[in-house]
Amino acid sequence: MVANPAVFSDQQGLLDDGALAFLLKTIFSDPAIQAYLFQQISSAPNRVRTYTELLDVLDGFFQQTIPAAQGADRERLIASAAEYQRHRDETETATNAYSGEGKANPEGVFWPNPTRQGGASLKTVTPVAERFPLVDRTTPIGSAGSCFAFEIARNLQRRGFNYVVTEPEHDGSDGVVVDGYDAGNPYPRFSATWGLIFNTPSLRQLAQRAFGEGEATPVLLEERFRDGGVIYTDPYREGLAFAGPDAYAADLPKHLEAVRRAFTETEVFIATLGLNECWELKQNGAALSNTPRRGWMYALTRPRTLTVAENVAEVERFLSLVRKHNPGFKLILSLSPIPLMATHRSDQHVITANAHSKAVLRVAAEEIVARNENVFYFPSYEYVMHCAEDAWCPDERHVTDETVGKIMTMFDDMFMKEGAA
Repeated sequence: MVANPAVFSDQQGLLDDGALAFLLKTIFSDPAIQAYLFQQISSAPNRVRTYTELLDVLDGFFQQTIPAAQGADRERLIASAAEYQRHRDETETATNAYSGEGKANPEGVFWPNPTRQGGASLKTVTPVAERFPLVDRTTPIGSAGSCFAFEIARNLQRRGFNYVVTEPEHDGSDGVVVDGYDAGNPYPRFSATWGLIFNTPSLRQLAQRAFGEGEATPVLLEERFRDGGVIYTDPYREGLAFAGPDAYAADLPKHLEAVRRAFTETEVFIATLGLNECWELKQNGAALSNTPRRGWMYALTRPRTLTVAENVAEVERFLSLVRKHNPGFKLILSLSPIPLMATHRSDQHVITANAHSKAVLRVAAEEIVARNENVFYFPSYEYVMHCAEDAWCPDERHVTDETVGKIMTMFDDMFMKEGAA
């Protein structure tokens, strides 16, 4: 038999006993309180017909009964009164859920709609709600991440921020070469030459190596060219090359010292999450900073698709390691809008794999912010995907300089201390 529905009406209030019973069960967990109140209210000569009338009755009930009650009865009534107050608070919050009142950005509650009276186009808004006055131009700032991250790094330097650089880009004179090194560009791409960091395990490994709490097995890849040239690359540091194993061995301790200084001297650090897919060494699970580039490397590695929980755990381990040595370390997470170049997944087109990758990393960032103090999310990804006009370079993967500039204006709006712009 199908039960009769509880009928609620905006016009006539609590129309029937089913609606009254349903609402009392919503408010109170104690069956005895539910039954008693139902019997008293449903049989009263002046039957309540509106929600407001019911609240008045319940207010009076607790005001009259609690002072006169004793022992266990009093405790039950106090517990039920607390549930009732919680219900009233929750109802008020729910009623105002889509109101701009009390919101960090009242204009950010509803999706922009230029066809609505007073509505705005997506291309005229920035997706900023709360503002966090963390920085001025003297605040030590560092960064790491994908190629989108170094756009942020160089933009911060060009605009006069105190960008921490503990290891300038190598020019090749010491047997270490940075890919794309430009002697005419005075702005390093990262605080230290850790190279591009596309995945969260690589970020955690970087801190472990720097602070001596874990050492990825050293591996060098020899690459020979038709002209007879030979270089050696480190799979943990994307975008660097060494003249030989000796140059690598001489550089490593200096590099790790620079990484330690970068993490301990930085007050605010921007980490751009890039990819959800990564490759790891089968021997010990150490993550490569990028995909394998030589055929024999596939014998040593395997691909992984990281879950939300794994990404959360990796960033939190990174954060914990750094804060052991720099307790005031603040972290700003952003998500790179640059899509996957390729996917290792056999069941996915690269476009759907990219959508999964960005979704997982975005959810992970949300959880990390919610679970950790002094961690913030910067919506550069959302700005590029929804708000920027003509955001993409001709390759339709990288973001134009103009778009990066607008993103950094949004950074100012969100994180600059008042009067510090």
